[in-house]
Amino acid sequence: MKRFFTIALLFSAATVFAEPIEMPRFAIPTSRSSGMGGTHVAYTDNVFSLLVNPAAMMRVRQKSFFALSPTLFNPQLTSSGFIGSIIDATKGDFASLGNEADTIGKQKGSIALGFDLREFPFSLAWVADGFGIGLWNRFFINPNIEVDSMEIVLDIYADVILPVGFAFKILRTGTHDVDAGITVKPFFRALVDQGLKILDLIETDYDIKDDLSVPIIMGAGLDLGFLYRWDQGFSAGLTFSDIVTRGGVVGDPVGNASGTYYVPFSLNWGVAYDFKLGQFWQFDSDFLSNLGFTAAFDWRDFTNVFQQKDYLKRNAVLGIGAGLQVTMLDMFKLRIGMNECLPAFGFGFDLGPIELDFAYYGKELGLEPGQLPTAAVELTFAIRPKAKERKWPWTKRSLVGLITGVEMAEEIPEEEYPAEVYPKEVYSYEVYAEEVYPDEVYDNEMYDDYVDPFEGYSFEGWDYEE
Repeated sequence: MKRFFTIALLFSAATVFAEPIEMPRFAIPTSRSSGMGGTHVAYTDNVFSLLVNPAAMMRVRQKSFFALSPTLFNPQLTSSGFIGSIIDATKGDFASLGNEADTIGKQKGSIALGFDLREFPFSLAWVADGFGIGLWNRFFINPNIEVDSMEIVLDIYADVILPVGFAFKILRTGTHDVDAGITVKPFFRALVDQGLKILDLIETDYDIKDDLSVPIIMGAGLDLGFLYRWDQGFSAGLTFSDIVTRGGVVGDPVGNASGTYYVPFSLNWGVAYDFKLGQFWQFDSDFLSNLGFTAAFDWRDFTNVFQQKDYLKRNAVLGIGAGLQVTMLDMFKLRIGMNECLPAFGFGFDLGPIELDFAYYGKELGLEPGQLPTAAVELTFAIRPKAKERKWPWTKRSLVGLITGVEMAEEIPEEEYPAEVYPKEVYSYEVYAEEVYPDEVYDNEMYDDYVDPFEGYSFEGWDYEE
């Protein structure tokens, strides 16, 4: 493991000064996020905080043992014949693929097809209170049929990624908190990104090796994230993704590819609001009181807003995503959203450590809204139990507390107050007074007339006074 990290980082560093080739971003999308308008940097409460916003790891305790998450793009056409043609192509029969593409192109025009398989067989992750590590894989194939040029444009990659991250506190007030996090992403990637002539594929003596290369790339990336939380449910996130993400070609089983590759830097920001109806209204029904709502809005790859003069860049509007999730009985979740100017819908069940999620959404594979849209169906089955609480040394104090010497919301160590008088879970005067002297027995203003529960103790820090 340590040798793999070292080699990946050396490859990444060695390619900094070479002329790199752009490649797709590293991501592990889930049915949960897809049904809610995409990933949200201000709302990520699972092991994927490692990749979405590493600062969120401060509040996450989860493990991942197994998952299976397939996606079909343009599911009817892909499943009806195209998958069979791709299987034939892997056996050397490219004529079947060419004929299928020719038929679909004549009937439908330019169209996007394909499928995406994530987290199988690798879906191992552990995130707890500011530290996380994961091992994920992804296989993505997206053959776009271009009628004007009579080509199949292949966008294929297979990833293995092993991210490691840690998060720390910047500010702790008890009401307003700010966290930060860093993730290092060593990776392997096999990549195919080129166009093949449909007529060439139909020819019986066509040798695809003449036009195809499959570079095997090894490297590493770096992400930085920030997360602000208000205890009333509002949060705001900011991430600097792929600050440096580069890799070099270590082999090519088909051709003679060489060189270096990179993922372009992106800045992403978003806001979210999470609440339950019981916070604002009183109901006789527990169902209504515990009915939860989560609303989120994100603008991904915000730096693209300032690069719109480059016609090769995607329209910046495609980076906008928004979603709403309704949680019922802390088990069933209903989701709607919008991403890349296309609608999204999903639902899921949390059955203890078992997660079942479904999403149906639109995905834009072109550079402009409506240029090459496709429908996608996605299903996820996962086993992700909770992780135990951890108290890492770097999470004990906030950065502001270390600099100023004063922690604005310092937790009281157990040995500094007598447990029989001040239970471990009670820290504030208000909570203590409410539990020991309820309002129906004594008025708040009359506590001191009856008994002073704090006699012999100082309020600040609960320090014992002899």
